[in-house]
Amino acid sequence: MNNFFDCVKTRKTPVSDVVTHHRMLSICHAINIALRLGRKLVFDPNTDTFVGDNEANTFVSREQRKGYEITT
Repeated sequence: MNNFFDCVKTRKTPVSDVVTHHRMLSICHAINIALRLGRKLVFDPNTDTFVGDNEANTFVSREQRKGYEITT
């Protein structure tokens, strides 16, 4: 927590920043999808999709519940 409060004061990047966590969790999800499908996959971290694999890409996101949609 001290690192967080220091970063709020100094505007420095925290030790545990959101971009790093997103990358790490994306890879974890990609590994789980590959295990579920039982085959090797090629994951593009820039687009967060699997290259040339529509079936694997169906696991990347799901339909959002009405009233809780996230728009970007």
